[in-house]
Amino acid sequence: MSIESEQDLERAVQEFQSLGDAPDGSEEGRRRSVLDADIKAYYARCANTMRPGKPPSTG
Repeated sequence: MSIESEQDLERAVQEFQSLGDAPDGSEEGRRRSVLDADIKAYYARCANTMRPGKPPSTG
């Protein structure tokens, strides 16, 4: 899966989170690893242009 937009990113993160309990060697675990790499690549490529996910901490 290539992540090309923030909407793609949101879907990828949701899928990644749903696979959190999958064993590492399983098909779901491999899918989680692929999603992890795609998400990290998107962040590295687009970090300067992304909107903040939450307000900065004031404490």
